[in-house]
Amino acid sequence: MRLISIDVGMNNFVTITNNIGDEPIIIKGKALKARNQWYNKCIKEIKEDKKADFNIRISRTASSSISYIIDYFSEVSDWIIGYCISNNIDTVIIGKYKILEKKDFVSIPFEHFYSLLETKCKYYNIRYKVINEKYTSGTSFFDDEPPIKAYYNKQRRVYKHLWQCNNGDLVNADVNDSYQIMRKAYPELFENGIDGFKKDPRVVKMNKEWMKYAD
Repeated sequence: MRLISIDVGMNNFVTITNNIGDEPIIIKGKALKARNQWYNKCIKEIKEDKKADFNIRISRTASSSISYIIDYFSEVSDWIIGYCISNNIDTVIIGKYKILEKKDFVSIPFEHFYSLLETKCKYYNIRYKVINEKYTSGTSFFDDEPPIKAYYNKQRRVYKHLWQCNNGDLVNADVNDSYQIMRKAYPELFENGIDGFKKDPRVVKMNKEWMKYAD
């Protein structure tokens, strides 16, 4: 089995780990977050304006933002599928991202990303599996801990994106989460330990059209 595991988030939109000896990959969510903040700012200004074309202006703003976000999801999912094909990946595991309840994020339809990726996986005959993320963000992959309540201690997440291993080493927290999603789906992959699983991620940027919103 050759697989990738995906942790979905906001600042790091997707963090991808694998069992083929390749380095983890991060695709930043900064452009997506910036577009969403722009949308919320526009809606606030429109509501405060109180002009007669209120509904039309909101509809146009929402349509523009949703179109942008869907295109972004499409590009990211295309990149993931391309990576899978290039590396003979036969299985994609993805953590079930809890949709943020905060008001600032209501305009991002994360479920569409899951649906889009699943459809593309099916088209290319790649197994697609969604995993409940419970206990993955508070247990330590590089300490060989299973993602269960007995090992859960989220205080080791010392900064927003840094996880502290029991020996004091710091690793990217989303990389840790992604590996733990993999472990939860296929614990048998780690019966012989975690040697060969890389810690340091590389960042993949989408094209300039997306990045201009992240400046």
